[in-house]
Amino acid sequence: MSDDASTAANPDAHSAMDSRGMTLAGWAFQGMVVTLGLATGCLFIGVILGVIGSDDAPEGNPTLFVLIGVAALVFNTVLAFLVPAMLRSAAATRLKAAEGAVASARSWVQWPEREPMPMPLSRFCQADQTARLIGQAMLEGTAVINFVMMFLTRSPVNLMCAVVALVGVVAMFPTIGRMRTRIASVLEA
Repeated sequence: MSDDASTAANPDAHSAMDSRGMTLAGWAFQGMVVTLGLATGCLFIGVILGVIGSDDAPEGNPTLFVLIGVAALVFNTVLAFLVPAMLRSAAATRLKAAEGAVASARSWVQWPEREPMPMPLSRFCQADQTARLIGQAMLEGTAVINFVMMFLTRSPVNLMCAVVALVGVVAMFPTIGRMRTRIASVLEA
Protein backbone atom coordinates (compact mmCIF):
# COMPACT_ATOMS: atom_id res chain seq x y z
CA MET A 1 0.00 0.00 0.00
CA SER A 2 1.40 3.39 -0.93
CA ASP A 3 1.90 6.17 1.62
CA ASP A 4 -0.96 8.16 0.07
CA ALA A 5 -3.33 5.20 0.24
CA SER A 6 -2.40 4.42 3.84
CA THR A 7 -2.86 8.09 4.77
CA ALA A 8 -6.30 8.13 3.16
CA ALA A 9 -7.26 4.95 5.02
CA ASN A 10 -5.95 6.31 8.32
CA PRO A 11 -5.91 10.13 8.55
CA ASP A 12 -3.82 9.99 11.74
CA ALA A 13 -1.09 8.13 9.88
CA HIS A 14 0.17 11.27 8.14
CA SER A 15 0.47 13.25 11.38
CA ALA A 16 2.12 10.25 12.99
CA MET A 17 4.70 10.14 10.20
CA ASP A 18 5.40 13.85 10.57
CA SER A 19 6.60 13.35 14.14
CA ARG A 20 8.51 10.12 13.63
CA GLY A 21 12.12 10.29 14.66
CA MET A 22 11.88 13.64 16.42
CA THR A 23 14.01 14.13 19.46
CA LEU A 24 13.45 16.28 22.51
CA ALA A 25 16.43 18.39 21.44
CA GLY A 26 14.94 18.73 17.95
CA TRP A 27 11.59 19.97 19.25
CA ALA A 28 13.32 22.42 21.57
CA PHE A 29 15.63 23.68 18.81
CA GLN A 30 12.72 24.28 16.42
CA GLY A 31 10.90 26.22 19.11
CA MET A 32 13.99 28.27 19.93
CA VAL A 33 14.52 29.24 16.28
CA VAL A 34 10.89 30.29 15.86
CA THR A 35 10.93 32.24 19.13
CA LEU A 36 14.06 34.13 18.13
CA GLY A 37 12.59 34.82 14.69
CA LEU A 38 9.34 36.18 16.13
CA ALA A 39 11.10 38.34 18.68
CA THR A 40 13.78 39.77 16.38
CA GLY A 41 11.33 40.42 13.53
CA CYS A 42 9.02 42.28 15.87
CA LEU A 43 11.92 44.19 17.39
CA PHE A 44 13.09 45.29 13.92
CA ILE A 45 9.57 46.51 13.12
CA GLY A 46 9.57 48.53 16.33
CA VAL A 47 12.99 50.04 15.66
CA ILE A 48 12.10 50.93 12.08
CA LEU A 49 8.81 52.54 13.10
CA GLY A 50 10.56 54.36 15.92
CA VAL A 51 13.26 55.71 13.63
CA ILE A 52 11.01 56.85 10.78
CA GLY A 53 8.39 58.40 13.05
CA SER A 54 8.40 62.14 13.50
CA ASP A 55 9.19 63.81 16.80
CA ASP A 56 6.12 66.03 16.45
CA ALA A 57 3.11 65.08 18.49
CA PRO A 58 0.15 64.04 16.34
CA GLU A 59 -2.77 66.38 15.86
CA GLY A 60 -5.93 65.58 17.75
CA ASN A 61 -6.42 63.25 20.68
CA PRO A 62 -4.21 60.14 20.60
CA THR A 63 -6.09 58.56 23.51
CA LEU A 64 -8.06 56.21 21.26
CA PHE A 65 -4.86 54.77 19.76
CA VAL A 66 -3.34 54.31 23.20
CA LEU A 67 -6.49 52.56 24.43
CA ILE A 68 -6.53 50.25 21.41
CA GLY A 69 -2.95 49.21 22.18
CA VAL A 70 -3.66 48.65 25.87
CA ALA A 71 -6.85 46.70 25.11
CA ALA A 72 -4.97 44.55 22.59
CA LEU A 73 -2.33 43.79 25.21
CA VAL A 74 -4.83 42.79 27.89
CA PHE A 75 -7.09 40.77 25.58
CA ASN A 76 -4.33 38.96 23.69
CA THR A 77 -2.28 38.25 26.80
CA VAL A 78 -5.25 36.42 28.30
CA LEU A 79 -5.81 34.51 25.06
CA ALA A 80 -2.07 33.82 24.65
CA PHE A 81 -2.17 31.76 27.84
CA LEU A 82 -5.75 30.45 27.75
CA VAL A 83 -5.81 28.98 24.23
CA PRO A 84 -2.45 27.15 24.58
CA ALA A 85 -3.56 25.80 27.98
CA MET A 86 -6.65 24.31 26.36
CA LEU A 87 -4.58 22.74 23.57
CA ARG A 88 -2.07 21.35 26.05
CA SER A 89 -4.86 19.92 28.18
CA ALA A 90 -6.21 17.98 25.21
CA ALA A 91 -2.68 16.79 24.35
CA ALA A 92 -2.12 15.75 27.96
CA THR A 93 -5.31 13.69 27.92
CA ARG A 94 -4.20 11.94 24.72
CA LEU A 95 -0.73 11.28 26.16
CA LYS A 96 -2.10 9.78 29.36
CA ALA A 97 -4.45 7.58 27.34
CA ALA A 98 -1.66 6.31 25.07
CA GLU A 99 -0.88 2.64 25.34
CA GLY A 100 1.97 2.13 27.78
CA ALA A 101 2.04 5.74 28.96
CA VAL A 102 1.53 4.92 32.62
CA ALA A 103 4.14 2.14 32.57
CA SER A 104 6.57 4.33 30.64
CA ALA A 105 6.05 7.54 32.64
CA ARG A 106 9.41 7.49 34.42
CA SER A 107 11.45 6.67 31.31
CA TRP A 108 9.50 9.16 29.18
CA VAL A 109 10.15 11.99 31.63
CA GLN A 110 13.88 11.22 31.53
CA TRP A 111 13.98 10.44 27.81
CA PRO A 112 17.45 11.07 26.34
CA GLU A 113 17.31 14.38 24.49
CA ARG A 114 19.00 13.13 21.32
CA GLU A 115 17.12 9.83 20.88
CA PRO A 116 13.97 9.53 18.76
CA MET A 117 10.93 9.61 21.00
CA PRO A 118 8.05 7.14 21.07
CA MET A 119 5.16 8.35 18.92
CA PRO A 120 2.79 9.33 21.78
CA LEU A 121 5.51 11.43 23.38
CA SER A 122 6.47 13.02 20.06
CA ARG A 123 2.82 13.87 19.37
CA PHE A 124 2.58 15.52 22.77
CA CYS A 125 5.68 17.61 22.01
CA GLN A 126 4.19 18.53 18.63
CA ALA A 127 0.97 19.71 20.32
CA ASP A 128 3.00 21.58 22.94
CA GLN A 129 4.97 23.30 20.18
CA THR A 130 1.75 24.28 18.39
CA ALA A 131 0.28 25.66 21.61
CA ARG A 132 3.41 27.71 22.31
CA LEU A 133 3.49 29.10 18.77
CA ILE A 134 -0.15 30.18 18.98
CA GLY A 135 0.54 32.01 22.25
CA GLN A 136 3.67 33.62 20.87
CA ALA A 137 1.92 34.69 17.67
CA MET A 138 -0.83 36.38 19.67
CA LEU A 139 1.72 38.32 21.69
CA GLU A 140 3.79 39.15 18.62
CA GLY A 141 0.70 40.61 16.97
CA THR A 142 0.05 42.65 20.09
CA ALA A 143 3.58 44.02 20.00
CA VAL A 144 3.23 45.00 16.34
CA ILE A 145 -0.12 46.70 17.02
CA ASN A 146 1.47 48.70 19.80
CA PHE A 147 4.52 49.61 17.72
CA VAL A 148 2.18 50.95 15.03
CA MET A 149 0.17 52.86 17.64
CA MET A 150 3.44 54.23 19.05
CA PHE A 151 4.40 55.32 15.52
CA LEU A 152 1.09 57.14 15.17
CA THR A 153 0.91 58.71 18.65
CA ARG A 154 4.50 58.71 19.97
CA SER A 155 2.98 57.44 23.21
CA PRO A 156 5.34 55.80 25.71
CA VAL A 157 2.35 53.74 26.90
CA ASN A 158 2.20 51.98 23.53
CA LEU A 159 5.96 51.43 23.62
CA MET A 160 5.64 49.89 27.09
CA CYS A 161 2.78 47.63 25.90
CA ALA A 162 4.88 46.49 22.93
CA VAL A 163 7.83 45.69 25.19
CA VAL A 164 5.60 43.74 27.61
CA ALA A 165 4.22 41.70 24.69
CA LEU A 166 7.76 41.01 23.41
CA VAL A 167 8.83 39.90 26.87
CA GLY A 168 5.86 37.51 26.81
CA VAL A 169 7.05 36.04 23.51
CA VAL A 170 10.56 35.50 24.86
CA ALA A 171 9.23 34.15 28.19
CA MET A 172 7.75 31.22 26.27
CA PHE A 173 11.23 30.28 25.00
CA PRO A 174 11.37 26.48 24.96
CA THR A 175 14.18 24.59 26.60
CA ILE A 176 14.71 20.89 27.06
CA GLY A 177 14.29 21.35 30.82
CA ARG A 178 10.96 23.12 30.39
CA MET A 179 9.76 20.42 28.02
CA ARG A 180 10.78 17.68 30.47
CA THR A 181 8.93 19.52 33.24
CA ARG A 182 5.79 19.73 31.13
CA ILE A 183 5.99 16.00 30.26
CA ALA A 184 6.52 15.16 33.93
CA SER A 185 3.58 17.28 35.06
CA VAL A 186 1.32 15.43 32.63
CA LEU A 187 2.51 11.90 33.32
CA GLU A 188 2.95 12.20 37.06
CA ALA A 189 -0.37 13.96 37.69
